[in-house]
Amino acid sequence: MQSPSDPWATVEPDRHVLAVVRSVPVAGRLLDVAGLLADDRVGLTYTVTPGSVSESGVVPALRAAGVERILPWEEAVERSSGFDLALAASTKGGLHRLETRLVLMPHGAGHNRRVGSAPGSLTHASGLDAAELLHGGEPIASRFLFSHSEQSARLDAALPSARGRGVVVGDPAHDRMLAALGRRDRYRDALDLRGRRLVVVSSTWNRGSLLGSRRALIRELLARLPHDEYRVALVAHPNVHRHHDPSQLELWFVDEVEAGLALIPDAEGWRAALIAADVVVGDQGSVTYYAAALRRPVLLAAFETGDLDPDSPLLEFGGRLPRIDGGEDLAAQVDRAARTPPAPVADLLIEHPGGSAARVRSVLYDLLDLPEDRLGPARYRSLPDLPDRPEDVTAWRVDARTDGDARVVDLRRRPASAPGSAGPERAAVLPLVVDAEDTAMPHWAAADAWSHRRPRPGRGAAAWSADRLEAYPKAVVAAAAASGPGGNGVLVLHRSGGAMLVRTPLDEDSGWYSAPEAGGPDASLVASAAVAWARAGLPWRAWHDRVRLVVGEREVLVEATPPPPDFGFSQALV
Repeated sequence: MQSPSDPWATVEPDRHVLAVVRSVPVAGRLLDVAGLLADDRVGLTYTVTPGSVSESGVVPALRAAGVERILPWEEAVERSSGFDLALAASTKGGLHRLETRLVLMPHGAGHNRRVGSAPGSLTHASGLDAAELLHGGEPIASRFLFSHSEQSARLDAALPSARGRGVVVGDPAHDRMLAALGRRDRYRDALDLRGRRLVVVSSTWNRGSLLGSRRALIRELLARLPHDEYRVALVAHPNVHRHHDPSQLELWFVDEVEAGLALIPDAEGWRAALIAADVVVGDQGSVTYYAAALRRPVLLAAFETGDLDPDSPLLEFGGRLPRIDGGEDLAAQVDRAARTPPAPVADLLIEHPGGSAARVRSVLYDLLDLPEDRLGPARYRSLPDLPDRPEDVTAWRVDARTDGDARVVDLRRRPASAPGSAGPERAAVLPLVVDAEDTAMPHWAAADAWSHRRPRPGRGAAAWSADRLEAYPKAVVAAAAASGPGGNGVLVLHRSGGAMLVRTPLDEDSGWYSAPEAGGPDASLVASAAVAWARAGLPWRAWHDRVRLVVGEREVLVEATPPPPDFGFSQALV
């Protein structure tokens, strides 16, 4: 907070607001609301009240949002009478000590969980318990903001002395997502989807959460969902990240990340991930509810009710959504969910969708005694971009069906780091394709085929392929992206010494989808098809008449020619 006597102040606001941050989710909600105070008459100062499980992540979250000046909590209390208003999204931390008017709001989807000094220690939902909201017999807040009138009714029942102080404004987090729906492709690009479906796994914290009770489900999703058709991302509650430490989580999920899992940052990113999602697998946490409110298909993998307030509509939410059936094929359940219109549930916890900005700003400016007539329409700031989460899968087990007469290879690839979907015995007989960038050395000697996806000149591609087959006797083929005067393609070298140059036909009227890389097909996909073809003992001449590589709902048409003489081969695969 700047002082009127501060000689260094360039702009002196007329009103001063204190944002009291206790946890990473609280930081997110207050940063949402801060966007409504874009007015040079208002100065905003942040302070952090200690004691949250996610406390260690609060300052980094604020710093990432550009907040540099954070007033120490005790100093904020001492100077609180100099503020015109305080904002908080948690009832904990000694808010009664502040000598200014206070606005309280939820930091998640309403008030649902009973959490006090230990899980389940409150008799009412956290944020609606009289033990938290009263001090000296008086409510600690001047206004209580709610996303739905059912929360206001529960406050009146729990705290009669607060009647008239509850205001139903809607949900800022939900509305920021609604405003960003048009950025779906932008977020999907950041997750390196390339046309695949995105499955977001959402877990709250505690033993009854998805991670606490069904941690193996993430491995199962990675094992059973074909790599070329799906990507899996994990959104874990900040308490999970901060209680166990982010580096610990990275260690625990190292195999899953190698198998393609995208770990979403704990402070920001979860909303962009929900906007990008095709299916969400979740539990009783707020993120799962927000996904359903956005009309994303949701499958419940866990729904622990022990800590939920019996009056919370979240219980009805849990009853409306389908649950994962352990007796049915997981991939089929995800596919069915993606194709089924989701149940409408937004009205259980959210009123005034899209209208919270105007309502929240009206409450704040009324308490600040500032007119809004000089301001434009109330709106939230755009969501931060999702940090790029490129995928780094470099080895695959290939399940393929080949038809030489129809010249078709039907491919289903799973990351080699994920457990085999049909058990280790089945995984062991599937061909293993390893890329040049793979760092898991145990894969190398077991490789049935090699790929090199980054284009290099023809002779370089030929030399690399020959070296792989010489160094690793188990490998049958090596496929390397090759560039040359005649255009790009994939050089396929067979252990017999025969070679061919595989390209995507440039016939725009063929009706086939183009390969992802401009000018040539994906070398790892060609290697997968070539090793399946070799295992089936089919004649290679079919590749000269064009072969269809079927990958889920996508088809890539390829054709082969003898490699150019400057590649250094005289024998073509026939």
